[in-house]
Amino acid sequence: MNKLINELEELVLWPKKPKDKQIVIEWLSKKFKFEKQYSEKEVNQIIKNHHSFNDVPLLRRELISRLFLNRKDDGSVYWKNN
Repeated sequence: MNKLINELEELVLWPKKPKDKQIVIEWLSKKFKFEKQYSEKEVNQIIKNHHSFNDVPLLRRELISRLFLNRKDDGSVYWKNN
């Protein structure tokens, strides 16, 4: 994972291996707090703060599809799953 995350705690590339993708998304999910609600703008900012390859939508979708984050159907509120 050292090649994926730099010394600034930024994800530098999206891995090819499914196992590595899972590890990266788990790592990114730890940047969110339980029992806190986030707007999409806040979620995007947290993701931006922790990656350097400029693909916020990819990472947001992965967090949701892998069930680390959940959201209202209209995308107005996000929260971390238990």
